[in-house]
Amino acid sequence: MITRRHLIILCTIAIAWVLASVVTQHLGYNLVSCPSRLIYDIPCAGCGGTRAFLLLVKGHPLDAFFMNPNVYPAVMLLGAAVVLALYDAMNHTDRLNHYCQRFRQLGNRPQVYLPVLICELAIWAYNIWRYTRGEL
Repeated sequence: MITRRHLIILCTIAIAWVLASVVTQHLGYNLVSCPSRLIYDIPCAGCGGTRAFLLLVKGHPLDAFFMNPNVYPAVMLLGAAVVLALYDAMNHTDRLNHYCQRFRQLGNRPQVYLPVLICELAIWAYNIWRYTRGEL
């Protein structure tokens, strides 16, 4: 079971990752946060996620999409989680946990996870193709 403490830790890690990405990019460093890329030197479906987020922040939504389409659902989910966590903290409710449980139940349905899996495999193949061309 996901507890409030787990959700707060996850939100804190996500916010720290975003801040670290923005700060290191601003300082001119390239933050590689992809374990697949670090260990195997193979891009994963999330490769380019940090760069896509930074492109989105800089106002280049189309470039962000082509860098990694996962940036849009990730930003929406992270934003919703942060807003719900703040709401829960201010109102002493447990809505974030409730929605996480519902999201988990929804994700267990084949009609939901199969299209998502197909999209992720397509993104992964696209990233490997870009990697072989020297774009990643």
